[in-house]
Amino acid sequence: MTLAPVMTDPAASVRPAPRAGSRAVPVSSLVVFLALAATLLAAADPLLNDPDSQWHVAVGRWIVDHRTLPWTDLFSHTFAGRPWIAKEWASQVIFAGAHGGAGWWGVAVVAIVSTGVALAVMHGWLRARVGPMAALVGVVLAFVVLAPHLLARPHIFTLPVIVAWTIGLVGARERGLAPPLWLALAMTAWANLHGSYPIGLVLAGLIACEGVVDGPRALWRGRAAAWGLFLAASAAAALATPYGIRPLLVNLTLFGGGGESLRFIAEWQPIRFDGPGLAALGACAVALWVLAAEPRANAFRIGLVLILAAMMVRHSRFMDLFVLVAPFLVAGPAARRFSALRTAATSLAPTTGRAWSAVIALAAVVLVLAATAAPQPAPTMTPVAALEAARAKGLTGPVYNDYDFGGFLIGAGVPTFIDGRADQIFLGGFMNDLHRAVDAADHAPFDALLRRHGVTWALVRAQGAEAGHLSALDGWTLLHRDPVAAVYMRDR
Repeated sequence: MTLAPVMTDPAASVRPAPRAGSRAVPVSSLVVFLALAATLLAAADPLLNDPDSQWHVAVGRWIVDHRTLPWTDLFSHTFAGRPWIAKEWASQVIFAGAHGGAGWWGVAVVAIVSTGVALAVMHGWLRARVGPMAALVGVVLAFVVLAPHLLARPHIFTLPVIVAWTIGLVGARERGLAPPLWLALAMTAWANLHGSYPIGLVLAGLIACEGVVDGPRALWRGRAAAWGLFLAASAAAALATPYGIRPLLVNLTLFGGGGESLRFIAEWQPIRFDGPGLAALGACAVALWVLAAEPRANAFRIGLVLILAAMMVRHSRFMDLFVLVAPFLVAGPAARRFSALRTAATSLAPTTGRAWSAVIALAAVVLVLAATAAPQPAPTMTPVAALEAARAKGLTGPVYNDYDFGGFLIGAGVPTFIDGRADQIFLGGFMNDLHRAVDAADHAPFDALLRRHGVTWALVRAQGAEAGHLSALDGWTLLHRDPVAAVYMRDR
């Protein structure tokens, strides 16, 4: 296939075809939103299947109750008083408000709405450029890859922000312009919702490079000035958090050698060759194949896809970012390469009564599911009976707890030994020492760990390695055991 000729209008090579009949797009995207909402509501419990959901709600509740933000660790006894910031405070406040108003049902629903909005907007944008089937395939693929990570945690609120940010960048590029300065506010929202926002600046930088060098050299200086102003505004907007530059410094520490926790947490492991992993890798291969047809025109997009691919191969949690960004980078080049996609995108059918019937039917299903759903955190992460037994016995003092029980204990007001806030605390060799002690065949290292931190009781998995150590150690008594957890206390 031949490359598109250079045109006087520098944006003409990437501008989408006119959107005839585009009034059908909002309806089809509404169908997508309702279908996703119904799917997630039908199985809402997995949205809460992460111990971090519980401590995010608890931190948000603390922020609301005290009308301030924490600057030190208030929730563990092992690192109490050490520097710690709630860098995702805005998400935590949203979760706390949802939980306060509607319990765990509210927490699940805000996560579902955020996911549905992101993918519905993606569908509408793609539908106007590559036609109905390709747009649907893109959204389904994104959902398959996202599914394992659709959890009630702060990253869930960045999904629509990432989509809006990428659309703003690519849309400006299609028009041959720099994005409007108000789009920089998306970086402020992103930075206060979740710590992944620096990649948004990288994305903007590479799209800016493409926007500057496309077309005659005489235009480069003016374009560089316009994009440079936008990038400067975006960088400044990203610092508009109550903690200033500190969230960025946390990210640098995490990936700069200080993140010892990464090798112990599943989502930070390399990509797995399961369904979502293979789907993400397949999407990457297709994206590179499409972009490679015009290597010079798409050089920066190829670079960006490779960066995102390298991130997700190294850390599986970045699969989400890849499938939320890549479709917008590939849609325009795909439409130029395949004429059938251009034809489909310019011949949208008008909205029909059948489409509205589908909306009404799906809306009814969503309402029924929403009324009957009663999601709760997994029992394996909420050892209620075990904690009640410990309190009935009057156990106090520093606790040793299983990692997955940390969020539950923070929500219950019990200072933890360890919990999911391992991006900032539980560092300095703490997690390495913990895992060595737990994994040791000898019981002495685990005993030494407990003594070093003054532990007086333990809340652990009933069948876990820690329970095996505690059962064998002198001076420890089993107080309670159920299918989920066991409570041990140190003899006085």
